[in-house]
Amino acid sequence: MLQRIRRPIHAPHLSPSRPSSGMHPLSRALQALCVATMASLAAGGLVAPAQALAQAGPVVQRFNIPAGPLEGVLNRLGRDAGVLITFESKVTEGLTSSGVSGSYPTDEAIGMALQGTGLTAIRAAGGGYALRTLQKPSIGAEGTALPAVTVTASAARDARTDGTGAYTGGPSSGSTGLDLSLRDTPQTVTVVTRQQMDDQGSVSVSDVMRQTAGITAQNYDSDRWSFSARGFSVTNFQYDGVAKDYDGVYDWGATNSDMTIYDRIEIVKGATGLLSGTGDPSATVNFVRKRPTDRFTGSVSASVGSWHNGRAEIDLSGPLNASGSVRGRFVSAYQDRESYLDHYRQKKSVLYGVIEADLSPNTRLTLGADLQDTDPRGSTWTGFSVFHTDGTRTDFARSFNPATTWSRRKLETRNLFATLDQRLSDDWRLKLSVNSESSKHRSLLGSASGGNPDPITGEGMYLFSGDFRGNRKQNTVNASLTGSYELLGRKHELMLGAMGSDTRTDGPWSESQYPMLTGSVFGWNGTFAQPAFTQTASYNDKRRQSGVYGATRLRPTDALSVILGARVSRVSGDDRRVYSDGITQPLTSSLRKSGVVTPYAGVVYDLNDTYSVYASYTSIFSPQSLMDVNRQFLPPVEGRSVEAGIKADYLDGRLKASLAAFQIKQDNLAEYVDFVDGASVYKAIKGVKSKGIEAELTGEIADGWNLQAGYAYNHVRNAKGERVYGATLMASQPEHVVRLSTTYRLPGSWNQLTVGGGLSWQSAFHGKVYNPADADYAILKQKGYALVNLMARYQFNKNLSATLNIHNLFDKKYYSGLGLFETAFYGEPRSTTLSVRYQF
Repeated sequence: MLQRIRRPIHAPHLSPSRPSSGMHPLSRALQALCVATMASLAAGGLVAPAQALAQAGPVVQRFNIPAGPLEGVLNRLGRDAGVLITFESKVTEGLTSSGVSGSYPTDEAIGMALQGTGLTAIRAAGGGYALRTLQKPSIGAEGTALPAVTVTASAARDARTDGTGAYTGGPSSGSTGLDLSLRDTPQTVTVVTRQQMDDQGSVSVSDVMRQTAGITAQNYDSDRWSFSARGFSVTNFQYDGVAKDYDGVYDWGATNSDMTIYDRIEIVKGATGLLSGTGDPSATVNFVRKRPTDRFTGSVSASVGSWHNGRAEIDLSGPLNASGSVRGRFVSAYQDRESYLDHYRQKKSVLYGVIEADLSPNTRLTLGADLQDTDPRGSTWTGFSVFHTDGTRTDFARSFNPATTWSRRKLETRNLFATLDQRLSDDWRLKLSVNSESSKHRSLLGSASGGNPDPITGEGMYLFSGDFRGNRKQNTVNASLTGSYELLGRKHELMLGAMGSDTRTDGPWSESQYPMLTGSVFGWNGTFAQPAFTQTASYNDKRRQSGVYGATRLRPTDALSVILGARVSRVSGDDRRVYSDGITQPLTSSLRKSGVVTPYAGVVYDLNDTYSVYASYTSIFSPQSLMDVNRQFLPPVEGRSVEAGIKADYLDGRLKASLAAFQIKQDNLAEYVDFVDGASVYKAIKGVKSKGIEAELTGEIADGWNLQAGYAYNHVRNAKGERVYGATLMASQPEHVVRLSTTYRLPGSWNQLTVGGGLSWQSAFHGKVYNPADADYAILKQKGYALVNLMARYQFNKNLSATLNIHNLFDKKYYSGLGLFETAFYGEPRSTTLSVRYQF
């Protein structure tokens, strides 16, 4: 697997006296930035990650490499074939390849990729390949040798989407731990590329998820979101494959992270218990960070938009030494915006630095750190009241903000990560990843969301208010060993791994307060004296998870792959609240679960070079932090998912399609019971089933025309055949979801202009809200609705471009949240953003 080649410092053609100052001046500035950033961010501990190394692959292999820039085609080919291809960077500049599609020996595949380029490949010492230029025949002429140098790269590195302009992604290991193409993965995998995020104007997780195939998004309040797939909540979030402990109460930024530091998002649908261990059988969302590039590149951008939305970004990447064996990347963003909500304002800053070093031809070390600070004012705690006291519906304006002016959810998050990638032999690789995340939040909340107003006077409302603070530290270690082996005359693949995670959360505890409002809520402007919140206790919560896992990909024939795997997990949890009065007994809860076996099975059969059929069985379990009336944790949710479908690669792999049918069963799903002694209590229900289909079409359907389209249907019911509602956000999920995103670069003299847009449509969903007139819960319905987005980008020259995005073009008014503490939340009205970017 090969990335663009860099000259190592020991290359024989380099003079020892060659000055290192040959780096781009901005690259030297990048070096100083990366060092300074890493020093400041890593002040708390261990830093950084890495990516990988080449594996030697089989002699004959099926390739599905689309046409494109020669450099990218060679990168894909080297990765898929597991060989090193060496060349000087400038040799491939401006050259394109028709790609490779079909089953060929490695030599033939490389030859096909080089057709018409004026280049050829010869065997190099060490078993790789070196490129030579083909010259016109002359007496005794042979190819002129190019300086041959060696570098290693990982599948993840080659799969990066930044700078490709593509809507399709490369291989993914998120399902099985094996680097498989999307077509060879026996589950539905959706990849949101960097280009798609830029085209859509997506700067946050919620921006992306609201426009992603098969995903639905609902608001908890102004700063928190709930995402769902296949009828169940998405609770599995990963960063470069490392799982983040998810807390749906405080969120800890999982649903509101900034997107500027990420290359792509990979979403594996269904259960992923083999690698993640715990979670829901809905989907796993993996955020893949940007990585350094081999040549200096960068961009600066600025945007302005509706409601005084201002944002600036900078992204610098390139070699940090003359040989290019050490590379770095620095990314930063700052945003200051108001909102369609009255007296709401959010400031956000993001900083990211990463250094990647080739310690030897077989060893790569990556060190990185990122931080995000989010500081909003006027943050809501839930939404607005839905019913008047007489049972009639309220009709608040979309701009109505029930929050006080002092209400806030300030969050600071720091990540330090390191990866060591070691190639042990031609086809065996060891990878060790360490991640340390520290976060702290201050949620000082006041929101006029309690009660029901009199329809005439507007009186009768009260404030949800509280002062919540916490510090969280999560340390995760993951080790994996991958390679190939021979059995019965055929080559197969094996993955073995182990992980451990420890999460600790602590802080002071203050009781919430619910003071009555004076006067009418209809004239509310956020002014309310901040109550005095007295600390009454402290809390200390612990979560631990460990597991060992393995999977093998058996290849009985060239067309058939069988993947078998299993994981054995252990999880524990302890919650403890100690009161400061010295009288009240501490509240404690604990959970222990060990020896949990999570099996995985999948089969893929290639019908031909275009179509494959597949089936898979996956499972997962998820410990719960929700408690029953006895203040004990509910038993873990246990989920099983069966999926079968067909996948296809069209247009030499530039266009990918999939169609899947699935059935999921969950037991011990939480259902809200009542509010007892100041806390919500729940019960576990069994026999919840979801079944449906999911179809996606992604890629380049014609020159300059990108598309991602998806349709999902899911039917979720409990054992009694009743609709299923969320435990906290008491809403159902829409059964039909359509997502469409497309751009087209105009041909000819108009080729500086790219136009596009998107469509997000979903069918009705329902929410449970208490109606005081009936003294019972009412079922409210949000009808199906469609949101239309438009975009246009003009490329003034190769460096400068401007992009206009319009979201919710027809200004649709709809509920984006329903059923949290008897409230509702409106979706965002029409908005416009203009962005200008300069690339160099």
